Amino acid sequence: MHMRKPNILTNDRGQILVIFALSISMLLLFTGLAIDTGLLYVTKSKLSAAVDGACLAGMKSLAQGQTTATSVATHIFNANYGSNPPVPGVTFPTDASGNQQVKVTATVNVHTLFMQLLTPFTTVPVSDTAVATRGKLIMTIVLDRSGSMGNDGGMAGLQAAVPSFVNDFDQTPNTGDEVGMVSFSSNSTIDYAINYSFKTPINNDISSMTPNGGTFGTGAGTGTLLSNTIGPPLSLAGLMNDGVTIPVGQNVVKVVVYFTDGLMNTIQDNFHCGGVGNATLTLLNYGGHDASQGTNNVAIQDPTAPNTTFYDYAPGGTYFEYNSASAKCKDSTGAYVTTFPSQQTGLQTALSRTNVTAEAKYRANKTATALRSEASHPNYIYTIGLGSGVDSPTQMLLKEIANDPTADTYDNTQTTGEFFLIADCPSTPSSTCTNHVLQVFQTIAAKVLLRLTQ
Repeated sequence: MHMRKPNILTNDRGQILVIFALSISMLLLFTGLAIDTGLLYVTKSKLSAAVDGACLAGMKSLAQGQTTATSVATHIFNANYGSNPPVPGVTFPTDASGNQQVKVTATVNVHTLFMQLLTPFTTVPVSDTAVATRGKLIMTIVLDRSGSMGNDGGMAGLQAAVPSFVNDFDQTPNTGDEVGMVSFSSNSTIDYAINYSFKTPINNDISSMTPNGGTFGTGAGTGTLLSNTIGPPLSLAGLMNDGVTIPVGQNVVKVVVYFTDGLMNTIQDNFHCGGVGNATLTLLNYGGHDASQGTNNVAIQDPTAPNTTFYDYAPGGTYFEYNSASAKCKDSTGAYVTTFPSQQTGLQTALSRTNVTAEAKYRANKTATALRSEASHPNYIYTIGLGSGVDSPTQMLLKEIANDPTADTYDNTQTTGEFFLIADCPSTPSSTCTNHVLQVFQTIAAKVLLRLTQ
């Protein structure tokens, strides 16, 4: 029987055609998958950017209410996404520790190019979610109300800027931010003890503020805070910020904003003035003269009546008077008091403008360092200097208080604040000065809000 040999060449050609057809199909399928995957990736990236921007914008505007925050978040989402944006969902949950959150979610149905050949993949949903957690703000504003503030446009600037500034924060009772205000001239006062619902009382206090007196703008330094109501303002700010109860797990940012138009030149101490057999201590503020006044004298003042000067003591003088009855201050040995307890030197130091001003700077720096280095919730300090009274040494002091990176004593282990100089006050027109004060306070508000959402 004759057997026919198979045609190997013909069979190979048939197999190659089948393999080629299958390869082309697979190649087209993978190419389509790659193109559609790229389309989905681009959409996801665009959606993520829009959701993130909307979430941050919503959080920053939350102080104006959830309706405003939703509107702002939606506007920013649409602007970042571009044409044909989906409708984002904006909600306002809280986390397990009670921290306020803003949550933005959005979904886009992407029409595929090649994957639509497979019925379930005609459209593919792409979703993204962003959540911003807002910390609670604990802030005290410290404002200069000394006499020069009425001459250089500072008070007008504050009365315009502070209401706008506090309006950027959330005053919701029990859950929102807590803000207080301290002001100083020859003495200092707590104008609004730190609390919720702060906007109206702070606005009322700043609108009725009258410039008068010297510049008691310092802190207690390494000493004890001698009065919880009329003590040095930086220490009062720390006292108020520290007095807020912080629940475990709550995200908190503590801030001090300090505004002045000159160098602090007044300090506060207890003096034994009653003489032999009288152990009563008298709380006095003293200082109050600028170098430009051409005197090295020290004004002795009652901090409960800051516009009353008991005695203008000249260095080397025999005594100073310490009350409205013109009583002369004598220590427990019966000797006239002509020195003060300097923290800077650790010694009793002669009363003079130069010595008191140097001591005021020293105590302010020590107080600020303590505020910035608190173990659990350190304070961020922002300082503002206004006008020609803020000369180069004063600018450096304010930088040091803030721990501004340009300060000679900058310490990168502590919270980093910032110093702002408003040099052109007074100005013509006066609105220029006011506008610059407004701009600086708004810049600080933006920085504080950013810290709250980090």
